[in-house]
Amino acid sequence: MTAKSAKKTTSAKKLTTADIVAELRQKIATQILLPGAHIPEEEIALTYDIPRAKAREALATLEDRGLIVRIPNKGAVIAAVDMASTYHLYEIREVLDGLAVRLATQNTTADQWRDIEAQFGEPFEASLKNGDIDSHIATIEAFRRRIKEAANNPVLSDMIDRLHDRTAVTIRRVALLPGRAQEGVKQYRAIVSAIVQGDADKAEACARILNRSAREYIERYKNFVF
Repeated sequence: MTAKSAKKTTSAKKLTTADIVAELRQKIATQILLPGAHIPEEEIALTYDIPRAKAREALATLEDRGLIVRIPNKGAVIAAVDMASTYHLYEIREVLDGLAVRLATQNTTADQWRDIEAQFGEPFEASLKNGDIDSHIATIEAFRRRIKEAANNPVLSDMIDRLHDRTAVTIRRVALLPGRAQEGVKQYRAIVSAIVQGDADKAEACARILNRSAREYIERYKNFVF
C-alpha cells in the first residue's frame, strides 16, 4: 500500500473503523495488498480521510486478527502466508466448520436451503468450466455466510472469521490446483445435500472431509501454493 497507488475514499458517509477494517481485510484476501507490503498508519489516515487515532485502531484490529505484523523500524506490514501456519489453521478449520454446519443443520429446515442448493447446481459447475474463479468462490463465500448465520453462535462465528481471514489467500490458490475445484464441487454438494436432509451428523462429516481434502492438496502442491 503506497501513497501513490492509494485512492482517497470520498463518500458522504464517514466510514467507521469496522468499515475500514472490512475493506482492508478484503484487499488482503484478494492480494491487492500483498504479503510483506508496508501499510503505514499515515497512509490509511490519508486514504480514508480519518484521524491518525482511528487509523491506529484499524491497524490494531488487523494485527489482532493476525493479518499484519509490526516490524521494528519499519512499522506494519502484511503478514506472510506460510505452509506450517496455514496447515495448522486448516486443522482447526476442519473442527470449527464442522461444528458450524452441524448447528446450521439443526437450526433450519430444508426449504431454507433451496436457493443455496440451486446455486450449487449447474451454475456452480458452469463458473468453474468457464474459468470464472471469482464467481465460483463468491458462491462458496455466500454459502459460508449462510452457515454462520444459521449456526447462530457469535463466538463460533468470530473464531471462523479469524481463521478465514488468515486462509483467504490460500483458498484462492488451492482452488486453482489440478483437480481441486472439481473435487470441491462434489464435496460442497454433499454438505448441502446432508443439510437439506436434516442429517447433522452427515453434514458435519462432509464439512470435515472438505477441509481435510483441501489440507491434503496444500501438502501435495505446497511448492505451488507458497
